[in-house]
This record gives sequence, C-alpha cells and structure tokens, in this order.
Amino acid sequence: MAAPAPGYATPSTTLLAMPRPPRRVVVASLALAGGAACVPQAPDDQGRAIDSLYDFFTIAAAVVFVVTAGLIAWSIVRYRARRGDDSLPPQTRDNVRLEVVWFAIPQLLVVALFVASLNTLDTVNEQVGEPDVVVRVQGFQWGWRFTYEGPGVTVSGDHSDPPEIVLPVDRDVAFTLTTRDVIHAFALPDLLMKRDVIQGQDNRVDVTIRQPGIYAGKCAEFCGLLHARMNFTVRAVAPAEYERWLEEQGAEDGDG
Repeated sequence: MAAPAPGYATPSTTLLAMPRPPRRVVVASLALAGGAACVPQAPDDQGRAIDSLYDFFTIAAAVVFVVTAGLIAWSIVRYRARRGDDSLPPQTRDNVRLEVVWFAIPQLLVVALFVASLNTLDTVNEQVGEPDVVVRVQGFQWGWRFTYEGPGVTVSGDHSDPPEIVLPVDRDVAFTLTTRDVIHAFALPDLLMKRDVIQGQDNRVDVTIRQPGIYAGKCAEFCGLLHARMNFTVRAVAPAEYERWLEEQGAEDGDG
C-alpha cells in the first residue's frame, strides 16, 4: 500500500486528533439553567411575567445545548478510531425519519417560544380600565415632571435635583408619557420596564408594584449632553403612607 502524500491525514488519524469536549462546558450550562431560577424576581406583576419568559428561554436553550453537545460527544466516543483499525464505520446515506424529527423539533420549539412571547407581551402591554393611580409624566432636557391626576400634585426635578415620586403597592398605576422637546425613554430597570417618550404621541404603561422599596429610574434614550444624569426615583410604600404623602404634598402646594 502506497504511503499517503505529505499533508494528507487518513480517516483514523483525523478522528484520533479530534479533541473531546470538556465536561466543564456541560456542567456550566446546567448550572446556568439552575441559577436562572435563583435570580431575584421583579417586584411588579409585569416584570415577573418577563422574568418567567426569560426563565423559559434559558431552560430551553440549556436543554438544546446539552442534547446537542451530548450527541456530539457520544458520536466522538462511539465512533472514534481504535489503534490498528483503519476501517471506517458503517456509512449511512440518509434516514428520512431522523431528518423529519430533527427538523420538526426546532420548529415546534420556535413556535412555543413565539407563543410564550406573545402572551408575555399581552401581559406587559395590558391597560387597566380604571387604574387606582394615574400619573402624567413629561420628559424634558434633562429632567422629569410628574403630575398626579385627581389630587393635582406635581413633582418635578432636573439633572441637578432628580425628582422622587411615591406610589402605593398593590395598586394599579398608569403612567401617561409625553415629552416637551426631544425623544426620551421612561425606564425603571428593577421593574423591567421601559417605554419611549415621543413628540406628538401619548404613550402609556401600567405597573402594579408588589414590594415596597426604592427603585431607580432613568432616561434610556440618548437625548443630549446631560442624558446620563436624567434620573428619577420611585418610592413604593403602603397605601396608607401613600395617602399621607399626598396630603403633605397638597399642603405644601397650598402654602406655596
């Protein structure tokens, strides 16, 4: 038998040279999927719906990765070349059933992810017919003005003195968004909420906060020189404390 030409690798030497996938990759992916369930949940109903969607996507991706990597590793081990055996394993031209299966499974997975995304989008964009609190939000370079419909309380601030608003927990809150100048974006990262504020278009986003706390807000759309300092704060409190705060703000406005 003639020796192979220089630079030519026989099937056996090629298979022997193939590295095995490290086990730590599989372990890391499983740890990532398990850790997704341990991430702190958003403090609002809409954010929790997004959290659930992210968990679903993470678990689906981890399962696909583990199955794919496992099949590749099994093929490498099962059909690896043995010393002294230069013969190729049995060659299969096609397998219609197998090809249908590995075509159908990804399609079904994509459909499932699409339906789950639509359901989550409906939850996030759902608007309550009669919200408990309505706050008109006006963005401007570089600050925010918040006006509570009904009580008529207004809180305003700019980059040098960011405003803080108070909201009740376990109540439906509607933000109506407008801008006085350029495009902004009303964002509360801890609540997984972001909505564009566009000239000539009134946007609305509803939120129901379940946990008291202080949540940082910001503009998430580049709007000029001091964009990074266009911040605000939301303080979520019990309904009784919220009512007292409204009374205090009304008294201050009256004194002014």
